[in-house]
Amino acid sequence: MAGVLTTPAFGADDPVPLAPRITSDGPYTECTANDCVGRGEPGLAGMFTFRPNEADIDPATGKTDVTAYRLRLQGQQGATVVDGAEASQAVVPPDDGMQTLEVQAGDYGERWSAPAYFTFRVKPALGAVGHWQFADSPTDPGVHTTKDTATEGTERHDATLKGGAGWSELGRRGADDFSLDLNSADPAKRKAYGATSGPVVDTKDSFTVSAWAYLAGTKSDQVVLSAPGKRDAAFALYYSAKQKKWAFSRGAKDEIGTADVVSYGDAANPPARVWTHLAGVFDTKRDTDKTNDTVQLFVNGRPQGKPLNLSAAAPAYEPWTSSMGLQIGRTKDAGAYRQYFHGYVDEAQVWQRALRPVDLRQVSELMADGGPATALVADWNARLSTDSEIKDSSGYAKPGLTLSAEGAQLHTDESGRSQLVLDGVEGYAAAPGPAVDETGSFTVSARVRVDSAKWAAKPSGYRAIVAGQKLADESSWALVLSRIDPDGDGEDVTVWTFERTVVDAAGKVTERVVVQADSSMEPSEFDTPIDVSGVYDAAATTPGEPDASGRLKLYIGVVQQAENPHAGLTSQAQGTGELAVGRGSDGGTMDHYLPGSLDRLRIWSGAMTANGLLQALEPDAVS
Repeated sequence: MAGVLTTPAFGADDPVPLAPRITSDGPYTECTANDCVGRGEPGLAGMFTFRPNEADIDPATGKTDVTAYRLRLQGQQGATVVDGAEASQAVVPPDDGMQTLEVQAGDYGERWSAPAYFTFRVKPALGAVGHWQFADSPTDPGVHTTKDTATEGTERHDATLKGGAGWSELGRRGADDFSLDLNSADPAKRKAYGATSGPVVDTKDSFTVSAWAYLAGTKSDQVVLSAPGKRDAAFALYYSAKQKKWAFSRGAKDEIGTADVVSYGDAANPPARVWTHLAGVFDTKRDTDKTNDTVQLFVNGRPQGKPLNLSAAAPAYEPWTSSMGLQIGRTKDAGAYRQYFHGYVDEAQVWQRALRPVDLRQVSELMADGGPATALVADWNARLSTDSEIKDSSGYAKPGLTLSAEGAQLHTDESGRSQLVLDGVEGYAAAPGPAVDETGSFTVSARVRVDSAKWAAKPSGYRAIVAGQKLADESSWALVLSRIDPDGDGEDVTVWTFERTVVDAAGKVTERVVVQADSSMEPSEFDTPIDVSGVYDAAATTPGEPDASGRLKLYIGVVQQAENPHAGLTSQAQGTGELAVGRGSDGGTMDHYLPGSLDRLRIWSGAMTANGLLQALEPDAVS
């Protein structure tokens, strides 16, 4: 274990220790010029033993002045110190590929040797043994099978769609993608599901399951994935109507009446009609000791609570293997299939190992073409609207933005295009929110014009909310335009910001994070269209703060503004209630009106990159 070095008297001429010897106790082996075989996997600890350089050992007595070793994997911050003339330490490689362990020997005087190096290769972890993307043949009504597109192993487990299940064009990867449609309004099809013909994983060993879920309603228990036995399910990933939370359960035994062990989500009342990434992990700790088996739920890449010990929660627990096929959209309870899912499911995956939190954070990013996949989940386009409502054209049927009775109107220009004109005093448009799961990554983009004359009449310190989602008396997210006097010389400038706010149960602000534009608005940027976009990247981490809950980014046009190194949340927020353009909640007041006009507001599930915004905004710019 690490300790404090004592410092007895020693001679000034005593030499500094030489580089120590390093040996591996498995599973990793040292690379040579002709042999560098990958072993283990990321996250799997290897044991290493450290001994003094032979020249530091007195040949007559066998004693040495070496008392400790300082070690680290190259590329990692900080180091670990272990005491002893000879010592062993577990080292956990975070990634696959080449890894180099650097070790120094230390003596009583806390003098450290030059480092010794041990280079080894880490084998990539096993990939998913099952992956269902639901993009097979959505236009062919005769097709009722969805392919397992995983590449790990040789056996594939295609799933058959039954009970009226089909494909939806509302896929989590966005345009040209599809999902499993379990959202039929026909009561006769409310028992739709998909199933493989046999088990996909051995549920007696470690495994992980995940999927994107779009929950249409919250009145009943609804299962996304499960693996049943004869009477119960070895696991179920689902929404609990009683607890009003997402959940991951493990059946203690395949017997009726045996309680399940359930890992629940941290937050109650998760939003419906949004895409949410769910994952469940069953971890045996790579041994046969059932007393250390655990289960844990992850939501949008975030661990929920602590891992639950199965034996402690259910003394009757025995590891058991599901004998039936993977069920997508239902589970078995008390010997009968129930709890059918109502909504959409996409990108279901299964691994025969316990994924680490860092792995699941990456899975939740849903990478595609070098960046995270995004799905347009709300698109309020004033140019396609008339009368008193801006309709959503995303395909997700979000409520329209209803114009306020005063101060807002849809004005049609000579070309026949409309825009929402706001007086900056009482005009706005609003719809019931939220439009997206804000504990996961999302992007919001507004095309606006700021009325220069009306803006100039606003007082110093004025804040206008272009678009935002209400949270208590604040906004959980907001695109904001502000008049500020940064130098205190009476000369105001106008700046864009993207902000997120977290409140406690009483509505008190506990955290506010802001990312600001690099420069203030130029006179030429008023009275002309400008695209302002905010991105919340839930999978991003801050150096030195790997557990921070994502980062904020701001784009003006397609140019990313300098990142605020502190623009990372330490907790999460989910707005409810009004989603508005032209005004918003801030500091306990519901005003902050914008003088100008708005052409379009769009929201995506997923964190857009600059290239993604370029593709999304440029066609709109010239249309």
